[in-house]
Amino acid sequence: MSRARAALTNVGTFLLSLVLAIFIWMSASQTQDPARTRFIEVPLGFVGIPSNAALVNTDARQTVQIRLEGPDSVLQAVTPEDFTATADLSDIPSGQLTTVDVVVVGRNPAARISFITPEQVDVQLEQQVTREVPVELDLRGTAARGHQQDEPLLDPPSIQVSGPESRVSQLDFALVTVFLNSTAETLVESSQPIFYDQSGRVASVTGLDLSAAEVTVTVPVVESAGFADKLVTVEWTGEPAPGYRLLSVTAVPPSVLVEGRPAQVNQLASVKTEPIDINGLTQSFQQTAVLALPAGITVDPEQTVMVNIEIEPILTTSTFNRVPTLRGLGQAYDATFEPAQVRVILFGPLPALDALAENDIRVSLNLFGLEPGVYSVEPDVDVPDRGIEIRLVQPPAVTVTVVPAEADTATEPDAGITTVAVATITPLGASPVQLPAVCSLSTTRIAYGALADICTRRHVPE
Repeated sequence: MSRARAALTNVGTFLLSLVLAIFIWMSASQTQDPARTRFIEVPLGFVGIPSNAALVNTDARQTVQIRLEGPDSVLQAVTPEDFTATADLSDIPSGQLTTVDVVVVGRNPAARISFITPEQVDVQLEQQVTREVPVELDLRGTAARGHQQDEPLLDPPSIQVSGPESRVSQLDFALVTVFLNSTAETLVESSQPIFYDQSGRVASVTGLDLSAAEVTVTVPVVESAGFADKLVTVEWTGEPAPGYRLLSVTAVPPSVLVEGRPAQVNQLASVKTEPIDINGLTQSFQQTAVLALPAGITVDPEQTVMVNIEIEPILTTSTFNRVPTLRGLGQAYDATFEPAQVRVILFGPLPALDALAENDIRVSLNLFGLEPGVYSVEPDVDVPDRGIEIRLVQPPAVTVTVVPAEADTATEPDAGITTVAVATITPLGASPVQLPAVCSLSTTRIAYGALADICTRRHVPE
């Protein structure tokens, strides 16, 4: 008896220990991963819609809000894609507003669905129909003067509309609007039509299927009998000034609308202007042209033709040979250079090149600070700033030999001639020429014209 009582006591103790262990484990689990509540929105889908029916008066983008309960770790991982909310429309009648249940199914059973809203939705199905809606044209404005429009073409002439019968049956026509705005040629334009209902009000076609979103309108525009566009031919006389050339002659607009007897208009190839005198001109200009019209041909007096005449200088090259002048040579030195002349090739407007004077082109050799010896010196070329470019200098460097100056010579005072000291500059290969020593000073060549001639050997002193 005592054994049985001891066994029962052991069993009771074991069960109590097991219950306590389970309670402790559940308490620990609850502390580490507590139960939570979370709300989430899921899109509502409609299923079971018959192929010949359409959903009306219902927002097809409805959502369902659901309340979830479960462990925090589970709820944090769920997304709207883990749930499906549907409303089955397979058994509802057509044309009647019907209430159907919303069914929500989740993928993870640990996330328990405790509440959904809305639980039901009101839906209405209607017969799906297709209808041809005619396209009409609202043509505004007129063709240009001397032109007429032919019968417009619409592509497509009607639009096929599919959708619920109650909406499609209300549509009356689709309207496209085109503006001519004095168009002188065939107009082709694509436009989005506006639909109108039976009451003449604008009707929405959102949610309806359209066979075409745009309508292409072609409005043929042709010249009227006795009217035609003719090119303008500009006549001119004379030639630009020497050294200039005629670059272009243009008329704006390039053509004008003429009116006359059809036969005469058809024979007219172009419309000429009265001659414009360009003789001796040196620059471009613009002026209003006077049209020389044959008898019986007229133009709209409001039409004016401007003539643009472009004249520009002839661009060419010219070659000049110059004897270099010496700059900066010390008074104690003489210098010779080879070659004796430097060739300068200039590029620019012909009138500017022809107008260059002898002293407009200056070639000099900078000998400042040079001691006796042989040097290769690059010539300095100075030309006026008249749009002239230096294209070539030959040679690019001149050989200069600097030597000590020879002793000065003088004449007797009673000779009646003022004496000047002279120095000898002998270019290589040339005969020695006695020049005043003052020629070595750069300022002297600028101040005295006659002395400059002597220094540049264009005049030999007696």
